[in-house]
Amino acid sequence: MKDRRVNVPKEFNRLLHEVDTSKSVSEVFNDFLTLSIYSIAQPFYRSQIIEEKYLNTAKKYSRKQLDYFAAMNAYTLISLDMGMTDFLGEIFKMNGLGDHRKGQFFTPYHVSKLMGRLQCINLKVDIENKDFITMCEPCCGSGGMVIAFAECMKEEGFNFQQKLYVEAMDIEEICFKMAYLQLSLLGIAAQVQLGNSLTLEVKETLYTPMFFINGFYRRLKEFKEIDEVQSGEPVQLRLIDEEIRI
Repeated sequence: MKDRRVNVPKEFNRLLHEVDTSKSVSEVFNDFLTLSIYSIAQPFYRSQIIEEKYLNTAKKYSRKQLDYFAAMNAYTLISLDMGMTDFLGEIFKMNGLGDHRKGQFFTPYHVSKLMGRLQCINLKVDIENKDFITMCEPCCGSGGMVIAFAECMKEEGFNFQQKLYVEAMDIEEICFKMAYLQLSLLGIAAQVQLGNSLTLEVKETLYTPMFFINGFYRRLKEFKEIDEVQSGEPVQLRLIDEEIRI
């Protein structure tokens, strides 16, 4: 009997190369990410700036080509649903879109998973003390390390959608977009920033849907107040009101 299972990476890659042969694969992939992340963010932001970024990208393509992008988004979701992995990071590497001259290398997912397991050693105690845990990823790439840690939490019996808040940043725009898309589709509450973690210059900030859905703004404020009481010292917590109002 013929195996009818779809090879998701292969089908995604086929569509990526067929969308518009007049454009480079890099440009098409970046435009796919742009349309995907802003379509996810806009219902929570209702921002004219986001709307304009989406429309300025969409007008470069026909209706049929936009349908290809929708199918690619579906394949991304299917892949992440089949098993937590750095799907877009693998597509990125498969097509040679990285810049090794800048020292751009993605950590293999199995290595990320090992590091995630090491961080999960005291997970139960940390969550019992603080209700949820925070993770900072200053050079997040496509979000592989975050995904691996969330998978480890799941294996330990914790709901990462409720018990994990992430602050992720990358200096490369395409990495910022890949991370935001994958963390959003997996339901991870996160602040994802396009910026330089050394100079702290930030060009763009987006919060994933689960940040809003699971009330992490309120929970972070309560977390700050608890830490101040326990330590006896003020705790710095960036106010995010202005970041949310794009």
